[in-house]
Amino acid sequence: MALPTSNNTLITHDIIAKDAAVMFLEESTFVKSINRDREQEFGKDRGGYTAGESVRIKIPPTPVVTDGDVWSPTDAAKNAVEETILLKVDTPKHVGLKFGSVEQALKFGQYNAKGGYKERILKPAVKALVSVVEADMLQRAITLTNNFVANTGPLTTLSPYDYARAALQRNLCPDDNRKALITSNMNVGLVSASRQLFNSQKDLSKQYTEGWIGRYAGFDFHEHQSLYRSTNGTQVAGVTVSGASQTGGTLAIGGVTNGTIFKAGMIFTLTGVNMLHPLTKQDTGVQMQFVVLADATMGGTTGALSIYPKITPQGQANANVTASPASGTGLTFVGAANQTIEQGLAYQGDAYAAAFVPQKLLAGCVGSTFDAGTFAIRCMTFGDGVNNFEGTRLDVLYGFTGVRNNWGVRTGVGL
Repeated sequence: MALPTSNNTLITHDIIAKDAAVMFLEESTFVKSINRDREQEFGKDRGGYTAGESVRIKIPPTPVVTDGDVWSPTDAAKNAVEETILLKVDTPKHVGLKFGSVEQALKFGQYNAKGGYKERILKPAVKALVSVVEADMLQRAITLTNNFVANTGPLTTLSPYDYARAALQRNLCPDDNRKALITSNMNVGLVSASRQLFNSQKDLSKQYTEGWIGRYAGFDFHEHQSLYRSTNGTQVAGVTVSGASQTGGTLAIGGVTNGTIFKAGMIFTLTGVNMLHPLTKQDTGVQMQFVVLADATMGGTTGALSIYPKITPQGQANANVTASPASGTGLTFVGAANQTIEQGLAYQGDAYAAAFVPQKLLAGCVGSTFDAGTFAIRCMTFGDGVNNFEGTRLDVLYGFTGVRNNWGVRTGVGL
């Protein structure tokens, strides 16, 4: 539905929903930069969706190239192994909106005027919704991402982003749509100390007038207020691998005590477990970094951690490391026990996926759902005849997941 051009047109839920969708994407940084095409895969024969529905995302295998003329059924079998990621629509969020009989009697000219309803009421509500949604997604993205570049003090140089670029290159990440989100504290040091290193001289003035930073090492830099500060668990020293020849996404560990807590997002390396080149399967000479995917509390002197990436040694389909860790190998964690880490996130847009799906109007309610194909939002008014009350809400229902988590890099400071 096109927006009306007549200033005498009355404001409707359709107008509110469409304007809210436009504002949401304009105000967002992370949401509009990641893959949102998956909504198409939920099917279009439904009028709306409910929390809990899901779609499976298949990740193509990394092909094994066979030497010589002889056909290798073993290599061919490896090339047929796909990984499947589940994108589940599990997160509803809404914001209350004042849109009663007085507001519904507004003409479009009044609604759209400077200081009118759109600017005074709708925009702040949408901005609040964007902020909370992006904070949620960024927390998930950061705790799913295993690549980490540490900076010992404040971020006063762009060199960590040279290392971040190198990490993405090692993972054969596409060059397009790369972003670097940094906190306000990180931005202060960069703008004052490294402004001459940014590629585009014509954009230097924007650093002081808009908070926009620039472009460096293939990343578009943006300041973001909702970046997640992860916190380490209660133990980082003395943790060891418990058992030889371990593979997969669960790592058995020892050297812990009853009640030891590991937090999602903790990063560690393992001596002797190096990253393989994705195609040639040669040792890169760089230790693979792993991330703890879920909080875990130990019930004794041993336990298990859910980790990414899966430990897949040389010779297996989609091999990513030189070998399984030896039993007794120490886990070397980033940061100290209980340390809270301020960090940015550099990534390529296809590292993560989200789906915003349309929701139907509930019985007895009036309103509209705007569905743009890759984003949907509902504006709905409901009444309580017993208590003589009417309320309006803007709703989004979405899912988020990591698809190629190694196409992201966390850049921590103060470590």
